[in-house]
Amino acid sequence: MAMDVNTAKKYPAIGRKKLQLARMQRKQAYEYFETAQLGDQSVQKERYLALAKIAIDKAVELNPMDPDSLNLLARIELESGHLENAEQAINGALNIHPENGGYHYSAGHIALAKRDLIQAEAAFTTAIKYAPKETRADVSLAYTLAQSGKTVQAFKHYRELAKTQGKDVHIRSRLLECASQLTADYYDPELEQDLLNYLSWENMNRNQLASLVCSLLEHKFKLNQSGSAANFDDMASCPLLLSALQYTLIKSELLEKLIMALRCELLSFSTQKGQLPNQYIPICEAIAYYGLRSEYILPTTEAEDNMAQALKKIIDQSLLQVGCTPVDISGALLLLAMYNTWQCLGNYLTLMQFDDASWPDISYSIKKYHDELLTLTKYQFESITAIPEIFEHAVKGQYEEHPYPRWQTLDYKTPTNYGQALMHEFPNITLPKHIFSERLEVLVAGCGTGRHALNVAKNFNHVQVRALDISKSSLAYAQHKAKEFNIDNIDFKLADLTQLKQLDKKYNIIECSGVLHHIKDYKSALSGLLVNLKPNGLIKISLYSERARISVVKIRDTLKSNNEQYSDQQIKVLRHAMFKSEQLTNNNSIINSDDFYSLSGTIDLLFHEYEIRFSPLSIKKLCDEFQLNWLGFSSLTQADKLKFHDLHGKKSDLNNLEQWDYFEEVYPDTFATMFQFYCKFAPKLTLK
Repeated sequence: MAMDVNTAKKYPAIGRKKLQLARMQRKQAYEYFETAQLGDQSVQKERYLALAKIAIDKAVELNPMDPDSLNLLARIELESGHLENAEQAINGALNIHPENGGYHYSAGHIALAKRDLIQAEAAFTTAIKYAPKETRADVSLAYTLAQSGKTVQAFKHYRELAKTQGKDVHIRSRLLECASQLTADYYDPELEQDLLNYLSWENMNRNQLASLVCSLLEHKFKLNQSGSAANFDDMASCPLLLSALQYTLIKSELLEKLIMALRCELLSFSTQKGQLPNQYIPICEAIAYYGLRSEYILPTTEAEDNMAQALKKIIDQSLLQVGCTPVDISGALLLLAMYNTWQCLGNYLTLMQFDDASWPDISYSIKKYHDELLTLTKYQFESITAIPEIFEHAVKGQYEEHPYPRWQTLDYKTPTNYGQALMHEFPNITLPKHIFSERLEVLVAGCGTGRHALNVAKNFNHVQVRALDISKSSLAYAQHKAKEFNIDNIDFKLADLTQLKQLDKKYNIIECSGVLHHIKDYKSALSGLLVNLKPNGLIKISLYSERARISVVKIRDTLKSNNEQYSDQQIKVLRHAMFKSEQLTNNNSIINSDDFYSLSGTIDLLFHEYEIRFSPLSIKKLCDEFQLNWLGFSSLTQADKLKFHDLHGKKSDLNNLEQWDYFEEVYPDTFATMFQFYCKFAPKLTLK
């Protein structure tokens, strides 16, 4: 119902009976609206939204000057995707009651839906002014600031929210996202205390705190290329450093050098003393955790190697002695764990057979980590294609030895319908109806260690996921994480995508992220996937950008020019030398990559056995060849969309790949992570 509410003089006085009927209709509309909000099936949601709309239209007809009814009408229209109607209704409510914080809050969300971030920021700010405690406008304002690229302001707001609503997982997740884009300019004790709190948040992606934590530590210790002004004991007992080593990435050359110095000093001092002093147990344990999580990315000196070998010999000999327990060798085990996993021990299995109760507290947590490593070797998977041997397939061999990535947590998302999520991503595209109403069969091809596949299984309602990979080690990691997070709507199979034929069923959606560009015969792999996709099904593909990876390719070509295979130790040494390489000078895309701070990540980033790269025009050619109807790039930032429209003016079209090709020429780092895009499969001919 269109509304034009400017003044009460346009309407006669309303009788008591009419007012009562209007209130009843508004109450009924609200109940329907609440039911629609709870529904996770698109059909059910649409039904209750329609009922809510009928009831609220009656309420507004009975009492056109009721701002609460207009506000509810606006919310219903917003949820139904009718943004112009929603804006008209909320403007009517604000004309009647311009100082109502709740109405400004609704106006803010309508502006967000219309992607008018300036208006949204103003509306949420006004909502806080008039009703600071009645809505979640403070949370919405922080989100809007983040979407606007005002990351520092957004982080400031989320820091304040975390002090009073710190258990809210939504606030935690958004705060960490903001933190991932920030560094500290100076040492701030209050920020240090806040970061210690954030590092204690379990089941969150604490790696997003890496840059902020590391830069703050650099300022605290006054680190430079010559060393630090702080003394050993102060650094070794620093709570922020201890927490950082255990719970986040160390994304800092200066901190890496500090860790190497602390590690060497601990090993040398303890070797001379014949034991690990109690006051250094926390820092030794923290460095051991860091080593395990980074896959021992830091290089070692010959002297350290010799001392570590001596430790291994002592531990192995002790384990052969009658009556030896983990308590007897706990200090030596911790010192060794700073340099290598206990798997390097000759008597490793003997060590791991000790009962949990026999382990001291100082090494028990490291022992549990090794328990998981043992568990990973026991998983078995069905093969749905022929699987090549490691020596026959270099990429398979790489991932068997170095499963990637070694992730810890899943994304925090509010569970939603897959179709609804796509509607939010592509509001101007008509999607197949079955995406909203059916239980979806989703195939994740090339799932690696399973993080993305498990996010799909966890965060979308009514999906059944099958995840394929060529690496058993990678699937074992994925399966273990599925058990850890109690996700049971997923199954894992071994498969070589280039050998994929018709499977036992067809899929509504196929996702293939970061995979095809590592397959030489990627067209055969894509053809095999499409054979298993339902007509009008959707496929999501992620591919490397030729332009965004220029700096990476230069380094890869330099490394491959020697035509030799690098050992893990050589990779560690080469990587550490890269901090000083002219090719990395002013090249933040590599230094800022999380992958650069773990061994498997560095290998995937710079030493991968094979990769091919694309441009928007070559993607268009690929889509045309395989009869894929382009839907659009996903995960575009609002800032990139605005730059795109500014560059192309009135003729700008986000679905025009020629325009995107020119845009990428101007902004070559836009797709630094990867191109991510969706297509609909609508074949005119049957693919073989």
